[in-house]
Amino acid sequence: MAAAMVKKYGPLAGMLYVQVAYGAMFLISRFALTSGMSHYAFVLYRQLIAFVAIFPVAYYFNNSMQLSKLSWKNLKHIFFLALIGTSISQNFYYAGLALTSSTFASTMNNLQPAITFLLAYLLKLEEVKIRRWEGQAKVVGTLVCVGGAVVMTLSKAHGEGLHEVLKLVIHGEESGASFILGAILTIIGSASWSLFIIYQAWIVEEYPSQLTLSALVSVMGSLQGIVIAFAFENPRALILHLNSQLLIVGYSGIFCSGLGFFTIMWCVKEKGPVYSTAFNPLATLLVAILEPLLLHVKLTWGSLTGIAMVIGGLYLYLWGKAQDVKPSNNTLTQCSNSNEIIITREEPGNREPLLAKDNYA
Repeated sequence: MAAAMVKKYGPLAGMLYVQVAYGAMFLISRFALTSGMSHYAFVLYRQLIAFVAIFPVAYYFNNSMQLSKLSWKNLKHIFFLALIGTSISQNFYYAGLALTSSTFASTMNNLQPAITFLLAYLLKLEEVKIRRWEGQAKVVGTLVCVGGAVVMTLSKAHGEGLHEVLKLVIHGEESGASFILGAILTIIGSASWSLFIIYQAWIVEEYPSQLTLSALVSVMGSLQGIVIAFAFENPRALILHLNSQLLIVGYSGIFCSGLGFFTIMWCVKEKGPVYSTAFNPLATLLVAILEPLLLHVKLTWGSLTGIAMVIGGLYLYLWGKAQDVKPSNNTLTQCSNSNEIIITREEPGNREPLLAKDNYA
């Protein structure tokens, strides 16, 4: 009974946790970055703390794991996951944020559900029955949810008029080549995160333990972060001060990169890549609600409209997703009341795992 409840409501609760954790991180990390902390240092220490936090837990629950028996193929998949999910996604996103504007960067981040939906549909990872109500609900719900997040983002531009807001998004705070470069970096960072979620659709389904996989990704991400940080940043700028910076990086590493990555990987396996990114605008919604309370930012009618759109769009998508009935094995079944033969497909988990259990012996 408990296992059935976890399978039914666990992904929903998990993604709600992820968005609350990331929403809080967006609020506090902005303080660290604006106070002079290097984004290379932020990404590096975030991954190192995630590794320290989650690797012992993964080893305890999977104490038969032997890293020496990892094949080159396994390491290649883990390296690519860490590369697109941490090294490229986070470093490019924060570098683009520094060269453009928070409005532009937030808008690009909120487009991830649409990008993931399109990629998953083209790669046949998301079933969309466009001629049926549930398929239309998934498409419309995703678009409305993304649109609501964009509306909230644009409405944050200090209460300026539509013309000024559009000018800010299109031209940025600084015009010229720097903004163009920043826009490219931000787009690459957001698209890289969508690719990270999509890639898990193949990796996580075949992996015996999402906890182990997230631990290995944190290890690989830490190694990549060290190389990138010392290659592109002054070593003096990588010094972590024992003040609020440590608390902010510690929170981001444990609850976002550590527990958050594990939760995302588990939800991708249970519900697919689009389901996981469909919740992204909730982080923007949380920030829009907390900013007026904590930072005394003015709450506009645009923000309220965006909040309503996010909630309505997410409900539509979840309703459409709930109508999907996915078969569970590769058998032929004949209906008792008709001559119709139903062909059901094999569960991905029945295929050979990425790390075979023999590796743990």
